[in-house]
Amino acid sequence: MRKTVLAHIALLAVAAGVSTPASAANRPAGYLTICTEGKACSVASTTNVAFGRADQFFYKALSGAFTCNEATFGGRIGGGTNECSVPATSSSSSSKSSSSSSAPSSSSSSKSSSSVSSVSSSSVSSSSSSTSSVTLPPMGLVGFAAVNANGLATTTGGAGGPTVVVTTYADFVAAIADHTPRIVKVSGTITNGGTTEMVPVGSNKTIVGIGSTATLNGFGLNVSGFRDEHVKPLGEKICEVSTEGKFEYAKNVIIRNLNFVNAGDDNINVQCWSHHVWIDHNTFNKPGDGSVDIKRGSDWVTVSWNKFVLTDKTMLLSHDNDAQAQDTGKLHVSYHHNWFNQTRQRHPRVRFGMAHFFNNWCDNPTSTNNYVIGVGMSANIYADGNYINCYGETTQDMGDAGPLAKLTWDASNYIQLGDGVEFNTGNAFNPRSFYSYTLDAATSIPTILTQGAGAGKVVD
Repeated sequence: MRKTVLAHIALLAVAAGVSTPASAANRPAGYLTICTEGKACSVASTTNVAFGRADQFFYKALSGAFTCNEATFGGRIGGGTNECSVPATSSSSSSKSSSSSSAPSSSSSSKSSSSVSSVSSSSVSSSSSSTSSVTLPPMGLVGFAAVNANGLATTTGGAGGPTVVVTTYADFVAAIADHTPRIVKVSGTITNGGTTEMVPVGSNKTIVGIGSTATLNGFGLNVSGFRDEHVKPLGEKICEVSTEGKFEYAKNVIIRNLNFVNAGDDNINVQCWSHHVWIDHNTFNKPGDGSVDIKRGSDWVTVSWNKFVLTDKTMLLSHDNDAQAQDTGKLHVSYHHNWFNQTRQRHPRVRFGMAHFFNNWCDNPTSTNNYVIGVGMSANIYADGNYINCYGETTQDMGDAGPLAKLTWDASNYIQLGDGVEFNTGNAFNPRSFYSYTLDAATSIPTILTQGAGAGKVVD
């Protein structure tokens, strides 16, 4: 009989020396509930407000009075009463009829935990037994972004450059666009109103959020050296095979500890022969298009310890079957310790690339899920140690895989819920021929990722 994983770990959030409630099912870690669905709320200044329940949230930067409802946030989580919550240090108020900000509402009391000073046990069920809280594995750089290639020994981001703290959109754009080494720390919420224009990211940058609430609201990041000034002299609107080697590529980039909300296009786009990129410990809420797309000859990338929430087109590796000349021999990407929470498809969808997919958790036990890994033209995929609790095919031929596509679905994977493995040739590349890694037991992954994935789980 199929079982649904219910893994909720209570974490103590401490802000400004004040003890705050543990992570509850109906609010993010470090947040306080200010009112329940349908009630009037207010925040004194621009604040990143969470709306949802059962560990699923919509985020929106708000100021002043608002109503805690679907119209305000553009969606709701079904199955119960949603709550509006804010970071514990925010100044906020609510109507007298709303729930107290010091405790969850009665609608969430059955899933909430009382405040604790350490991580509590988690009832992750994989058969008849439960798995207690585990020690998190090391969270340093592992995978293809650490491989010595293309003139770089590994990915270090802005190490060695100055550190700047940014709080405005203009300062943020200026700090990350050039190729000078720099550590750019994001404080609070930076907003640019739902634009489909993505902000260019240059080489040698570490872009990292401060604390658990650093947020990019209304726009995404484009890791690419191809800029508007290249269009006219190179005769292309975007980087094509004809432009290879004719501009400075973006390289050596770290993007870490950020919440992405309301992006009009992709959350992150890595393209145009960019290489050595590490995307780590971010929380990606549903964007206008994809969450993390890697394409157009990019290479040596690690996507790790992220949480993807309610995304549809989650991750793409190579954008088109016509990209064979540009992508073949490139697109080495490691995807590990990512939590796909109520997501639908493309975890990732792969063409041409060499993808290592390990210790991830697909967590969508509803019929809205389509597939986990999409196998496309000439894909080469090795999957091990993953925990699958998703309806739909686990590995699916996208109809264009062709005779050169390869996928190894290792015996270390665990399928709690799903329609099975449709595509498995068993002859994909061996990731250990590129780098070493320690594989966590698949049945421990829900506990590990509930505790460790997403923004706010690392300290910089």
